[in-house]
Amino acid sequence: MEIAKLSMITDDIISSKPLFHKAFGRPFFPSSNITPGAYYVLLQLSGEGELSMSEIGERLSISKPNVTTLIDKLIEEGLTERLADKQDRRIVKIKLTKKGSAFVEKNKKIYRDQINEKLLTLSEKELEKFVASLHNIKAILTKISKSKNQ
Repeated sequence: MEIAKLSMITDDIISSKPLFHKAFGRPFFPSSNITPGAYYVLLQLSGEGELSMSEIGERLSISKPNVTTLIDKLIEEGLTERLADKQDRRIVKIKLTKKGSAFVEKNKKIYRDQINEKLLTLSEKELEKFVASLHNIKAILTKISKSKNQ
């Protein structure tokens, strides 16, 4: 692929991220002190059960010191807990508490409602195009992510 075309694609990617955040916002939960970054950690743990600090950092592209800060805050809030790995005591696993699981479920609905409100401004045809585009983008990003890790 020629460099000029690749540069245009790169510029489109860079300019799309702020538009995506502007359109859908970041998760915001007025009844808590949880930041969007901390919420993304909770979502990862909700889907996986237990993750090491390194796994959390890798999945969310967050540095280890920042992961530690987020986890400390979540432990302070009673939403996560540290567990020693049974096979390697040097590894610390992070797990949601019952309070953390309840927080995720409650706030997932709030965030979904926030997004749904925005999506309702689209016509049926626009929504179909948007969904198809999201599926394509997700597939491509998954492929790029896998090739990066190999």
